Amino acid sequence: MKKILAFILAIAMLCGIASVPANAAEIQNGETDYPYIFVHGMGGWAPGGAYYSLSPYWGGGLLPGSETDIIKILNDNGIEAYAPAVGPLSSAWDRACELYAQLTGTVVDYGEAHSTAHGHERYGFSYEGKATMGEPWDLEDKINLVGHSFGGATVRLLTSLLAFGDEAEIAATGDETSPLFKGGHDCVHSCITLSAPHNGSQVANRLVDPDVTMYLMSGVLNLIGMVFGNNFLVFDFQLGHMGLTPKQNQFRAGFSLDGIKCYAEKDNCGYDMTLRGAAELNEKIKLAPNTYYYSYTTENTWDISEKLIPSKGLSLIFYISSMMLSSSNGKVVDGIKIEGDWSLNDGIVPLASARYPSCDEETALSYESEIEKGNAIESGRWYYFDTMTGMDHFDFCGTKDYPEGFEEFYFGMVNTANER
Repeated sequence: MKKILAFILAIAMLCGIASVPANAAEIQNGETDYPYIFVHGMGGWAPGGAYYSLSPYWGGGLLPGSETDIIKILNDNGIEAYAPAVGPLSSAWDRACELYAQLTGTVVDYGEAHSTAHGHERYGFSYEGKATMGEPWDLEDKINLVGHSFGGATVRLLTSLLAFGDEAEIAATGDETSPLFKGGHDCVHSCITLSAPHNGSQVANRLVDPDVTMYLMSGVLNLIGMVFGNNFLVFDFQLGHMGLTPKQNQFRAGFSLDGIKCYAEKDNCGYDMTLRGAAELNEKIKLAPNTYYYSYTTENTWDISEKLIPSKGLSLIFYISSMMLSSSNGKVVDGIKIEGDWSLNDGIVPLASARYPSCDEETALSYESEIEKGNAIESGRWYYFDTMTGMDHFDFCGTKDYPEGFEEFYFGMVNTANER
């Protein structure tokens, strides 16, 4: 029964409902030299699909009829912004490779070492002639990367790979290594995360640790690829390199037992969001010395009689996952004692995970405190903003009911990044 409930929750997590956002300022300085690239989280979607016109991920959540699209609003205000689509259920590594290919207008190269280790094809979709920003990114002009939820891991990993490369990939392919894995590129001005599970979430452990859950999920994805192709509801799964969904220019996928095994065994977003998976990912990710790192966090739990419970303002699916997070209080998960900020959460991500990666704890600073002290904001270290309480995990994606607060938050975020 627990395995069935875990699988149902994994599917339901794709259908979380949005609600509010924030506070901030008006846009201060119109145009900026650096474009903003918005990267969706797990289960996200992007412009180009039929559903996005009804409900933008960056503005409408899953509620149809929203007229709020922060990508369009920013562009209308002189802020160059784009929202590419990466694999909604793929691993952080695969998503970073897909994002790079879309920005540079190249074929997705997942890396020989990574592909061999995980048993899937090295190359994926081609974005030649279809670069996200129109012209292929030259890795010289800087950009700002913004990641919501698991999009945070995606933008952090891409920033690190661009700056430092990957030794295993260089060893595997030498001169034939993709520029992504060679490193040496100082081209990300700021890396901004919104409610990102930098250190994982206990909810992911609940879903992934029953081995059958990920195999069921993988089998369902293959079935979707066989029946519907790559596009299903709001999602473009982009798992052709694993054989679960069609390859580029294919209509339908075939049954793939190898693909099911490939996806289910670690190379997926679920494992990367477990506490141990996030720790493994953090070992690969370094802080780029010339990049500014900012994290925005949300929290929506009540402390009643020393027992944490979800706020009644949470949507149903986040209420369930928040209960799962709070119920792990006092337990040890993947070697971490769950207490304090590990119990406080926004419905799915613990506050202790959203502020900054644990590996960067010694250098992370409060943005507001540093500004109050008159200290300069430095590149190459994390700055976390005061937690936005009373908000759930999807509120950064806005709703049609609160467009003004939603817009103001992003104007303020842009102002902060533009100041340096």
